[in-house]
Amino acid sequence: MDLTFLVGNIAVVCTIAASFSGIPLILEFFQKKSTENASVLPFLASMTCTSLWLLYSIIMNDPLMQTVNLICVILYTIYVGSFYVNTVHKKKTQQMVGIVLAFLISTYLYGFHLADIPTGTNTLGFLAAIGSILASAAPLASITQVFQTKSSESLPFLIIFSTFVVTFLWFIYGILIENSFVQVPNFISAVISAFQLGLIAVFPKKLQEKKTE
Repeated sequence: MDLTFLVGNIAVVCTIAASFSGIPLILEFFQKKSTENASVLPFLASMTCTSLWLLYSIIMNDPLMQTVNLICVILYTIYVGSFYVNTVHKKKTQQMVGIVLAFLISTYLYGFHLADIPTGTNTLGFLAAIGSILASAAPLASITQVFQTKSSESLPFLIIFSTFVVTFLWFIYGILIENSFVQVPNFISAVISAFQLGLIAVFPKKLQEKKTE
């Protein structure tokens, strides 16, 4: 079996599986009826990132990428909606969602209607690459809190771990197909995710729980 085909399909399966990693956290939100110290940024950034890759896959006419990213967009949109229902910071969340939607609509109009095909394709590819990096870095919004409380409670472990696995696989795939749009952002994202996993290892949630006992 061709190595590129094998790695590519494993990456696709892991990407879809990783998009379900937010479900336990969402269920916890509904159980507690609160988002507590969690941030909407990881969900919102992932929704933005997969939306950009969806637009890129459409303009590239790649059915496989279209399917994968459509599923991810739907799931992350549900996550953002669930966060909004349970957060007390509804106005701030509305503003952030509004900015993201305005950005995505503008990107679509430029890529598909205003720019020529080569320029639109390169622009969408570049923005999708940047989006991947920002999505993996989104949990770092809580890094100050992690150091202050010496607890990784605000870092979503499953999302970060799945991001590391998925971006590492896509990085390998990017090397095999010699595509810098795939290689570079996924390498950077894998490094960022590895750093966040390191924070979780150094400042485990149990540390805070022991202090409150």
